[in-house]
Amino acid sequence: MKTSRSIRIGLLALILLAGGVYAGKAMAYQHSKTFFKNTVIAGVNVGGQTAQAATQSVNRAIANRQYTIQENGQSLARFSARKAGLKLDVTTTNQLLANQNAWAWPAHLTAKAAGNDNQLTLDNHVTNRITRQIVQTTNQSPNRTAAVNATLVYHKGHYQIRPAKNGTRLDETAVQNSIQRAVANGQTTINVDHDYVRPAVTSNSKTLKQLKQKAEKITNATYTYKIEQHRVTIPQQTVASWLTTSGKKLTVNQAAVQTYLTSLNNKYATNTKTRTFKSTTHGTVTVKAGLYGWHIPIISEAQALTPILLKGQSTVRKPLITGSGYHADGTDIGNSYVEVSLASQHMWVYKDGKQVVSTDVVTGLPKNDHSTPTGVWVVWSKQSPSILKGKNDNGSNYSSKVQYWMPVDDTGVGIHDSSWQPKYGGDWYLTHGSHGCVNTPPSVMGKVYQNVAVGTPVIIF
Repeated sequence: MKTSRSIRIGLLALILLAGGVYAGKAMAYQHSKTFFKNTVIAGVNVGGQTAQAATQSVNRAIANRQYTIQENGQSLARFSARKAGLKLDVTTTNQLLANQNAWAWPAHLTAKAAGNDNQLTLDNHVTNRITRQIVQTTNQSPNRTAAVNATLVYHKGHYQIRPAKNGTRLDETAVQNSIQRAVANGQTTINVDHDYVRPAVTSNSKTLKQLKQKAEKITNATYTYKIEQHRVTIPQQTVASWLTTSGKKLTVNQAAVQTYLTSLNNKYATNTKTRTFKSTTHGTVTVKAGLYGWHIPIISEAQALTPILLKGQSTVRKPLITGSGYHADGTDIGNSYVEVSLASQHMWVYKDGKQVVSTDVVTGLPKNDHSTPTGVWVVWSKQSPSILKGKNDNGSNYSSKVQYWMPVDDTGVGIHDSSWQPKYGGDWYLTHGSHGCVNTPPSVMGKVYQNVAVGTPVIIF
């Protein structure tokens, strides 16, 4: 019993002694303000040193170090610590010492245990600049390839997810981390074998899979344009070619939509087309385009179509139209129009298919470039009364009061009464023609004005 008691007392004494040593050592570290034994910073053992001494030791050790950036065993770049300005700042060292847990000193009795401190980093202001220079220079090589995100492709009526592809362009942040890690661990060879820009979107992306479903809905819907008597359904392949994705949302390529709408406009719009016209006395004549006609405003229509597409709902749509002469039955000129024959010096007015006016007129004087312009024009305004102003051939100004004025083109030509003309028709215009307008007898101009609405086509040939 005495022996057992003696053993217990002995063990207790040892424990107390060990505890005293442990506590004494911890208090010593706290009092001395030194690093634990085997503490390593940037590959330099600073055990037992103060913050100031440790800072000097590390900076002396790394001053002449040469660092090599390697990729797959090949050297990409080299830099020296001195040239790069790498150094340990005493402020950082003091912070590292302050974070040291004095009661954990036993873990630092061996070099193996000290390895846990190898992640301590240098405080430097040049790593970013070094990294940027290396990455930019390396990535300029034509042999470097960019990472390619996973994306949607439309093939044979179905969408597929094309997998992402890794590139060989270096990622600045990853390279910077590798440099900092190597410097902190005292390594002079820095491997960047895996420091590449990674695809931002992979084939496992949940968002991309959802976008695939949305794209299928959009493409499988039917979008039909009703243009006069025509119905044009946009092909699924065309709709699919308009859809693009960054991996986060679907967008509609406006340029591609505008290209398609331009093709529709070129086929169906009338504002630039030469027309054949069945005249009153000259049979069928060919008349070039003037102001009359309509077209699709491409940009506005593309913007209007986009939200319809993104909803993925089938629709029949009449496109936005600009201009005049759009008729659902495609008749273009229709049965209400003004007809002017320069050869006959005669004008006819038709309203709802019935001839309501037939009169001789005086058109533009052929010489001095005053000929009345041929084309399919339009009455785009009406004024009564009005004052016509312009310049005579000698440069003097003229001002003529008229009772009725209907401009038809974009140069100042129109139809109006002309009290100064003594006669109409025949070849009078060859010597006494107007500056381009259609001079009409005052006795009938009122009837013309009454029966011709704004927007009425005027065919001059």
